[in-house]
Amino acid sequence: MTSKNLAKTLLRIVQSPPDQVEFTKSAALMEFATTTGIGILKGSRIQFGEKHKDRIRSLLRADNIDPDTPLDAWATLGRAESLAIGPDEKWAGEAVRAHRIAFKALRGKPLLVGDTPIYLPPRSNLEWRCIDAIQSLRHDAVIVIENWEVFERVDDLQLDMTRVSTNPLILWRGGTSNASVGAAMRFIEEFERPVWSAPDYDPEGLAIAARLPHLAGVLAPPDDVLRQLLKASRLHARYSQQLPGAQPTLEQASHPDVQRLWTLVRASGKALPQERLCVQV
Repeated sequence: MTSKNLAKTLLRIVQSPPDQVEFTKSAALMEFATTTGIGILKGSRIQFGEKHKDRIRSLLRADNIDPDTPLDAWATLGRAESLAIGPDEKWAGEAVRAHRIAFKALRGKPLLVGDTPIYLPPRSNLEWRCIDAIQSLRHDAVIVIENWEVFERVDDLQLDMTRVSTNPLILWRGGTSNASVGAAMRFIEEFERPVWSAPDYDPEGLAIAARLPHLAGVLAPPDDVLRQLLKASRLHARYSQQLPGAQPTLEQASHPDVQRLWTLVRASGKALPQERLCVQV
């Protein structure tokens, strides 16, 4: 079976102009030419004339791939749809999971899903389509965790979450094809519950918090503790790198928690990752 990357390379060849006969000799294309006897090796290039291209078209059809398939055809398809234009449902693009969110409850608390509370094992989470989560979850508040490592270890995070809710939903802000930032933002926008941010204490982290829909507050250590942690931090460069992009948002922020924390971070000129607030286990 042709691999997805090789198939895209072969499609690029057969869809090229008739007068284009030379192509870069990648390892995969070299193996293809050697195995099939199609193409002429010439230095760092491989030549595919029109007869070679016809043979490639026949091989693609044998793998259930239309030679006229656009190169980006798999980018937005789901697994079932991808079978209609190729031999393997795993060729589906990452967008198939782009509408999912990752969430959990705090240790000892249930996820409130429909009429059936769910208790997850330690350091596990549930991944679900955003639209289904909006319709089914019954938590009365959301805590947005910026970093995956802290999301996994949220029960070790040294922040007072009792003022948020007796059982808040813990939501990862997203950042991969498995759970996207866009899906998380859509969820908290349409879920319409109070949102609390657990950010990095740096310009970018506070700017992200300031932009969250339905922001009720920003979780942080007591001011004196945060000052000491920032004083001990060595992350001057991280602060400086983030400042130009985040400063306009922070200077216009109206939420008092963001304003207060930005004053502390700006005075220190340093960054503090939220991982520093997780106890060692």
